[in-house]
Amino acid sequence: MAYRTDTLCGIFHNQALRYGDQVELLRAKFDKNGDLSSEWHSRTWKETRDEAIALAKGLIALGLNKGDRVVMFSESRPRWIITDQAIQACGAIGVPLYPTLTLEELGYMTADSGSKIVFASTQDRGEMALKAKAKGVPIEKIIMMCSWDGAKPEGVYTFDDVMALGKGKVSDEKLDKKINSVAPEDIASIIYTSGTTGKQKGAILTQKNWVSNLHQASNSTLLKRQRELGLHPTFLVHLPMCHVFGRTSDYHVGALQQGGILIFAESFEKIPKNLQEIRPNVIVSIPRLWEKIYDTTKSIVSRQNKNTQAIFAWAMKLGEKYSDAMATATRMGQIDLLQFAAANMLVFNRIKKTAGLDHVVLGISGGGKLSKDVCIFIRSLGIQLSEGYGLTETSPVINFNEPEFSSSFDISKAGWFDNKMIDLTVDLMVTKQARGLSPYTNPIRALSLSLAYNTVAHKLQIKPGTVGRPVIWTEEKIAEDGEILVRGPQVTQGYWNLPDATAEAFTEDGWFKTGDIGEFDKEGFLLITDRKKELFVSSGGKNIAPHPIELAVTAKPYIDQVCLLGDARKYITALIVPDFQELHRFSKHNGIPACSDKDLVENQAIKDLIKKQVDEVNETLPRYEQIKYYKVLDKPFSVESGELTPTLKLKRRIVLEKYKDEIESLYVN
Repeated sequence: MAYRTDTLCGIFHNQALRYGDQVELLRAKFDKNGDLSSEWHSRTWKETRDEAIALAKGLIALGLNKGDRVVMFSESRPRWIITDQAIQACGAIGVPLYPTLTLEELGYMTADSGSKIVFASTQDRGEMALKAKAKGVPIEKIIMMCSWDGAKPEGVYTFDDVMALGKGKVSDEKLDKKINSVAPEDIASIIYTSGTTGKQKGAILTQKNWVSNLHQASNSTLLKRQRELGLHPTFLVHLPMCHVFGRTSDYHVGALQQGGILIFAESFEKIPKNLQEIRPNVIVSIPRLWEKIYDTTKSIVSRQNKNTQAIFAWAMKLGEKYSDAMATATRMGQIDLLQFAAANMLVFNRIKKTAGLDHVVLGISGGGKLSKDVCIFIRSLGIQLSEGYGLTETSPVINFNEPEFSSSFDISKAGWFDNKMIDLTVDLMVTKQARGLSPYTNPIRALSLSLAYNTVAHKLQIKPGTVGRPVIWTEEKIAEDGEILVRGPQVTQGYWNLPDATAEAFTEDGWFKTGDIGEFDKEGFLLITDRKKELFVSSGGKNIAPHPIELAVTAKPYIDQVCLLGDARKYITALIVPDFQELHRFSKHNGIPACSDKDLVENQAIKDLIKKQVDEVNETLPRYEQIKYYKVLDKPFSVESGELTPTLKLKRRIVLEKYKDEIESLYVN
């Protein structure tokens, strides 16, 4: 049977019938009962679809109807996708929530959305849902994605329980009819914003929003060619799928659109280990991961002899030339190309292999601004790192800085030879590199790459420091106050139960207000400068954007996090969290006795080290933007302690409240 092609559930079932048992879809360290395992377990497309169908039939038997809301209280795992597809098959609305929520947050969002069913990934979360129910949240059923230890309380079901309920009660024909009755205008999800400011709001996203964005985020020439070739790239999944970024890039684009294999990392902390185990082809992440790779490499190099450091510096200069050429879609000189090939063989390929990145073809960074230096380093490794921009309310992609041919090269008019060269580029930089075959280590591949590069590949353009041009079907403009405004099929219709907030989010003529400040360069690439609500105005009347300064400070090798302060104040101050792992290495290397993190930040040598790094940043800033005083903290900002959103964005309001005394001490002079 053929399903609709304009809904997520239709696309899923069409792909599952196409790939069947021949193609793997999901891999993770969870067993068949959804419990943690020490071994990797896989599911094919058919196995995933069969489980989603069985679960959907059980949900219908439990009384789930079209338009009902269902909470998904879970981290990313295979059963998250199975649950989502089962909910969609019923015509119901998924309400994915972060697994790190407090009891109060879980209760608020469950009640606000009117969800009567809660899917929970672990027994701890199931018990939290029971506590919310006991406090009056109208939860009727709790369905576990794992087994339940002990006697199940009333109203608690396992996956197997629900699937058993649907056997013989709901026919395949009835379910197929329900799947095809889901329309593009139907609400697919209510996604609650992370809440960097104020109360969380539930953004309404329709099937049309999601499907439009799926196509918008995969429209480049190279991604189209990959689909035509029927490749099945492996994705390292570690972002929360309850957030639009991870959901769209890994699940929607990676699996549903590109036919990729989703391999779930055990945790963010275990990514280095998982990289060695699975050696993925695509990594979609937040800036912090790419910064860690860069910082770790620099730290290792800094402890090597002077010859090794000199070779690394030489390689990085060539990498910068390569990145600059891509930014302008111009051809590198032949001598530079030969040296860059040598730099790959001597330096970059070794770094990739050591880090488990030697099969990575594409990297994507979102959820925050990425340092230009980090971007250049990753691209020097032969990984096409693309930045994007968007919001929960835009499903999320508005801009995408992906490798695409410059405006001077019209792909629609490419002749036979040009198309052959594009195919050769894809074969060398995607197909073969995905198997760990560097084009620089084989003379035939190297010559082939040189031919492809000198004819068409050098016309691929990607600009570090920008988030790219608007994606297809998207209009974008800058308001008089610098705010980015957007219109397009991916933009939300508004917020759940919040008509006033919905009206406030749009201009009178229908443009969505992003809340971000930005500008376009002469080629139409967007630069994000800061959040509108986070711009400081000093007591002297100077406008100060904190984020670029914070980015410059955290780019320093011994500083991990920073919160800039100074709104309505006479000067700028900061709370600084060191990179404790690097500080302990520094201490060991310099003979400082081993001690706790708290003792470490009190050590005079460490104080001098941090001061030197802050001073280096200050030298690049005008006086009114310089950090006059700062406090070094002995504990990092975290999601658990409330200072960060689940996508690791700083909740400045919470930091201001939590560290009120420390902040006031910086302004006593």
